[in-house]
Amino acid sequence: MLLEIIKELKTPPEERKSVPENQVRGWMASEDTDTMGATYVFLSKPQHVNRVSSPLSFDPVFDFMLRYYEFCLKTDPESKWANSSYSAGSDLVGWFVSMWDEKRDKKYFEAIKSRLAQLYIDGSPELKECIEHGVIEHLFERKAIRQFFSDWRDNPDLRPAFDEGMLWVEGGGASPLTERRKVRK
Repeated sequence: MLLEIIKELKTPPEERKSVPENQVRGWMASEDTDTMGATYVFLSKPQHVNRVSSPLSFDPVFDFMLRYYEFCLKTDPESKWANSSYSAGSDLVGWFVSMWDEKRDKKYFEAIKSRLAQLYIDGSPELKECIEHGVIEHLFERKAIRQFFSDWRDNPDLRPAFDEGMLWVEGGGASPLTERRKVRK
């Protein structure tokens, strides 16, 4: 499966053909680290995802992305294709902000927040630190997103992450991760 994806990623633009939806769904179902990483690369690039015949609906792609980010955050894989925990955190921030700017349904943000909360509560000290510094601090650069996470302030298990995010913002922390992007049509 990995070799199929790599072949599709490396095909020159003038030679690219459509990719059957069921094939991409098969890639998305994989539990293999490198296959998940290569699938993520494929789904993250419009020039590839637009080639899927019978376009993928948003929900299965969302589910894959959330599962992929969770996997990377938890395992910090050493892989040629999959993100490390911190690079996955950065990408998750960009993904969240992009969907926020697109004004996606609140259920998607609730799903991400819930997954981050569970990862944080159940996580090792290293995972907690990654979520604080790689995700929450940067999401909190946006006031509206900070407000969306305000319930974490009242949860003793999540309060440390909330406080770290606030320290970052109050200290003037800023990054290009949360800059406004062009809304895709």
